[in-house]
Amino acid sequence: MNNKIAYPAIAVIIFIFAAFVGVQKYNKSTGLPAELSQWQAVFLESGEVYFGSLEKYNSRFYKLSNVYYLKYGSALQQDSKPAGNAPEQKLNLIKLGGELHGPENVMYIASAKVMFIENLKDSSSVVQAMKKTQ
Repeated sequence: MNNKIAYPAIAVIIFIFAAFVGVQKYNKSTGLPAELSQWQAVFLESGEVYFGSLEKYNSRFYKLSNVYYLKYGSALQQDSKPAGNAPEQKLNLIKLGGELHGPENVMYIASAKVMFIENLKDSSSVVQAMKKTQ
C-alpha cells in the first residue's frame, strides 16, 4: 500500500523538478544576448538605432543607459557642398539628454519593438566616439 502512494508522489516530484528546470532554461533563453561589459546597438522596428549599455528591465522592457543615437545634419561649410543643389549630409553621434524636452540619459524600450541587438567591438568607431564624450 505504501508503494501505491510513493509512485504518484515520486512522479509529482519529478514533474515539479522538470517544470522548474524547463522554466529556468526558458528564462535563460529569453535573457539578453548582450555582454554587460560591452556597448550594444539596438535596432528598432521603426528603423531607429540606439547605442548604449543594455540590460533587461522586466519581462516587457529593456533598459538602455548611456544612450546615443545617429542624426543627419548638413555640412556647415559652403565648400563642402557636392555638385548640385543638395547639401552634404553629415552623420552625427548625439548623446541623449540635450534635447528640448530634457530627457534623462536612460531609455526603456519595449522588447516587442526590438528587431535585433548587436554587441559592439571596442575598436568600433561608434564606441570610440562614445568613450570620448564620457
